[in-house]
Amino acid sequence: MGQRCRRSLYLRRSTDPDTGIGTAISRGWDVSSRLTLGSDNINSSAQAAYTNPDGRGISLASGGVALGIMIRALFFFSVSIVSAFALSEQRAQEEFDVGSGARLVVEVDFGTIDLTRGTEKKIGVNAYRKIDGPNDAREKEYLAATPLIIRKEANTVTVSARCEHSKNWSWSGETKMLARYNIHVPAETNVEVATGGGEISAAEISGSCHAETSGGNLKFTRLRGPLTASSAGGHVALDACDGAINVSTSGGKIDTVAGSGSLVATTAGGSIVVRNFSGDTKVETNGGALNLENIRGRLIAETAAGSISVLVPTPLPGDVRLETAAGRIEVALPLDAAVDVNAETSEGSVTSDLPMITKRAGREGLQGTINGGGKALVLRTGSGNIVIKSTAPGH
Repeated sequence: MGQRCRRSLYLRRSTDPDTGIGTAISRGWDVSSRLTLGSDNINSSAQAAYTNPDGRGISLASGGVALGIMIRALFFFSVSIVSAFALSEQRAQEEFDVGSGARLVVEVDFGTIDLTRGTEKKIGVNAYRKIDGPNDAREKEYLAATPLIIRKEANTVTVSARCEHSKNWSWSGETKMLARYNIHVPAETNVEVATGGGEISAAEISGSCHAETSGGNLKFTRLRGPLTASSAGGHVALDACDGAINVSTSGGKIDTVAGSGSLVATTAGGSIVVRNFSGDTKVETNGGALNLENIRGRLIAETAAGSISVLVPTPLPGDVRLETAAGRIEVALPLDAAVDVNAETSEGSVTSDLPMITKRAGREGLQGTINGGGKALVLRTGSGNIVIKSTAPGH
């Protein structure tokens, strides 16, 4: 078995206990290096100032002036006799004091973003990026062209790692790119996060949330406030979120459990499941099944191809409109539901297990009232059966 020679360079920020500002070695950085060869470890430590080309070091400001930190290169190199691959990494950890109604902005080229509730009046950022491939020089060039910047201005903390130039980067299939941004925020924080590729998750935050990924799943848990989120290709999961919610994906399923407010959920291709949501709801998919249960509000559901299954709560909270270009529609109503039924299929049959006063009845259409009429129940399918049944056991 070939031996591996790995050289690692660690950077850590040193903080003055009196001022709270990183001031070690001319307001610079401590640098430690460790060389490991096979099973024999040779440790050597040295301290030196990490400076800009002009020799001034990293600038740190306090008070009402912007507090910024730019980390351009923190490289780990791994060289093997067996494999000539290089490994380049960047790490950064920062914490900022913020006031009420703080704002967080994250814009990164790739990687997962995880937002969780942390200490009040503080935003903590833990960032990690890694590129592992055959071209060491190109990895360094890319990380230098996409600097990791963490800064605070007024009551806004910004985390960015975007390419500063319009160069079109291309990588071999053997190159692996990984990044993680774990961020802790106060409960009442307004967030705007975007990644060029990776999962986004947020939990237990009150405030507005805007999230966007060019490819990855979205997961939101117990958010309180307006939420707008989109993925160019990934699943969306919502758990007990309250507020005006608008989520979309270009290819993936959407799953919502509990929550309240209003919901708009759209997918270009995938199923949608909504259970126990209180508020007006609109769901739409270009291809997939819709499963909707106990939605306490007006309901509009459309699919270009797929079945629709709806369990209506009691009392009936609002109008219901269900439409599919091709698929079966099944609606379960409480026995005391008062609705005006208008159901049509171009190819299939329409049946009702509940007593109905019919205005029009036929194989392809049914119009009438149940329990004297009331909320509108509109059902349309281009090809498939329509079934109206009772939620009562054994009925």
